[in-house]
Amino acid sequence: MNNILEPNLTINSYVIYCRKSSESDERQVQSLTDQMDTLLPFVQQRGLQITGEPLQESKSAKCPGRPVFDEMVDLIEQGLANGIILLNPSRLSRNTVDTGRIIYLMDQGKLLEVVTPYQTFINNPYDKFMLNLLCTQAKLENDNKSVTVKDSLRLKAERGDFPGKARAGYINNHEKNQGLRDISAHPVYFSLMKKVFRMALTGNYSVERLTQEVEKLGIRTPEGNVIGKTSMHRYLRDPFYAGKFIYKGKLYKGNHPALITDDEFELLQKILSNKSKGKQHKHDFPFAGIIKCGECSFCVTVETHTKKYRNGTSQVFTYYRCSKKNKIVKCQQPYVSSDKLEDQIKEELGKFELDPEFADWAFEALEEVKSNDQIASKDSVEALQTASDGVNKRINNLLALKISPDNSDGSLLSDDEFKEKKKVLLMEKNKIVKELDQTDLSNPEWGRIGRNGFNFALEALEKFKNGDTDDKKLIIKTVGSNLILLYQKLQFQPRFLFLKYKEGIEKTKREIARLDPKISLSEQANLENYVKNYIWYRQRELNPRSSE
Repeated sequence: MNNILEPNLTINSYVIYCRKSSESDERQVQSLTDQMDTLLPFVQQRGLQITGEPLQESKSAKCPGRPVFDEMVDLIEQGLANGIILLNPSRLSRNTVDTGRIIYLMDQGKLLEVVTPYQTFINNPYDKFMLNLLCTQAKLENDNKSVTVKDSLRLKAERGDFPGKARAGYINNHEKNQGLRDISAHPVYFSLMKKVFRMALTGNYSVERLTQEVEKLGIRTPEGNVIGKTSMHRYLRDPFYAGKFIYKGKLYKGNHPALITDDEFELLQKILSNKSKGKQHKHDFPFAGIIKCGECSFCVTVETHTKKYRNGTSQVFTYYRCSKKNKIVKCQQPYVSSDKLEDQIKEELGKFELDPEFADWAFEALEEVKSNDQIASKDSVEALQTASDGVNKRINNLLALKISPDNSDGSLLSDDEFKEKKKVLLMEKNKIVKELDQTDLSNPEWGRIGRNGFNFALEALEKFKNGDTDDKKLIIKTVGSNLILLYQKLQFQPRFLFLKYKEGIEKTKREIARLDPKISLSEQANLENYVKNYIWYRQRELNPRSSE
């Protein structure tokens, strides 16, 4: 086979090939147009004969598998074209496989010429070598760029800046110079996401319910999309919201503001892992089916024993013990009487008791909470309005594309596609409008939850002492979660709201004990301020922007 262009061989026709690197319509949007604007005058000036329409492709050339490139190769192999016109060799190939296919077509005599406005490569050893070299050089540029980018991202992660897209509630700072861009709290969504995480920490909301709340608040992803259930679950598991991030399998401390603390993040993971419900029992025991063994993690069961006395009387004893159904772990946990178990719960509930006057101060603090929460409600309206504006813009863009002269034949957007896309956008807009109509700035949710929750905590012990089986079960499930029985000791994790009450009440009691029995007016004022600040969430915890 002769690799040199024979004198009697002529170039019958050329194929124009244009390619831009990105498949996204938002990036390099002018690249294909610019290439055509350069190539068409060049073709007319040279009087070159073209086969078919120019081939245009939005595909990276780093890897084989470009459909339009394969179409061009087929045209050449079939003899329908034996020349290629393009802007420069880097548009042709940036990988060894496709470069080899082009050179082999020249070796076979099927491809006679590769033409650019700046140079021509004919079928001779030197030109083929130069074409191969330029395509290989383009590959080298990609390889070097890949190494440089990876090193840059690694260094960025090591200095605490997450090298990726911001999570919902945050924003990438694109206005900063390349290499210095970081992530900060979104001016609207951050406080709203913090409210959602507070709701999740109560343990009273399923992921599906939280997803619904997120949509009601108008929170959107950085791309402007509605947050689905899968994304919501991923966010709740993401250490990013605790001020950390994972990159290449390694956990880094981030520079971005944390939305929750490390302890709250760990608590949230326990809540998410403990959503499965225990097996239902028909027995009338308050804690049946809601406690697990601390040694083998199997369910704690209840049994009764009747002791008969010689005088004819009898007494029933109730015990809680591990069901010992784990075939791998030979559980050695002893039983505990129901009376002892209830005494332990009473002791824990007693930690919520507080003198009435101090409770009144706490309720006064709730009025501040209600006022602060109105800020979050206003942010929600602003977020929903922003989302509405975004949908309107997408509808207008869709309409502009439909009536564009370039779409006169429906090649860019058919009637059916237009109707379907418009239907989806209108549905999203209607949902946003509905949420805006239902947003009530005069009824902040946290104020109501806080007052009801604190009232419940203050009365929990008395209700537990006098309540029936259902009351006792409701109280313990409301106050705590993850009930574990280990060495006759009941352990449970107070839900976030009650954990804060417990911490605040304990601090308040210590402060009261520290003061002289005859509290002066100034000391009383200090104590009142102390109660308000440590039992209840302060303003900056509900709305971080208020402290800025």
